[in-house]
Amino acid sequence: MDKQRPRTLVATCGNVMASDDAFGPMVARELRSHALPSVEVIDLDIRPAALLDYLPGKDGLILVDAVHAPGLEPGRVLDIDWFSPDRPGLVNDDTMSTHGLSLAMQLNLARSLDLLPPHVRLIALSIEPTRVGQTASEHLAAAVGKAVDLVTKRATYGSAPAAEQQHA
Repeated sequence: MDKQRPRTLVATCGNVMASDDAFGPMVARELRSHALPSVEVIDLDIRPAALLDYLPGKDGLILVDAVHAPGLEPGRVLDIDWFSPDRPGLVNDDTMSTHGLSLAMQLNLARSLDLLPPHVRLIALSIEPTRVGQTASEHLAAAVGKAVDLVTKRATYGSAPAAEQQHA
């Protein structure tokens, strides 16, 4: 086995022109400066359909994105197993998104093609629906730092046991 090959994929999504939706790309930029061993960081920007190209051979996947989750206050950073029944319902606003297939659709497709890594986590920032050109919220910078710490922990030590607290 090639020990130099990245085993964990960190895939971020977001739109740098849509205020807090820039969360994912901002986390990717910070993570690249940390040079985590065995971790590949990709910024899918607003094209999550490219995710499938990066999945073969990975042991873990960490998704980083801004999400609109009814009932969660804006500014909350989530750290949860993607397939956990405790994962809050996420809104996919197709009228605003140029993502094409959503991340959820990509993961379902990856699963059906047997490409999905055994461990998939979501690290997300709960946001209000955004519009292009809006000013970022006051909690975006702190959320990026918190997410970088969480991704570093997850990529270094693996996925959390089911009993671990899911919301940061």
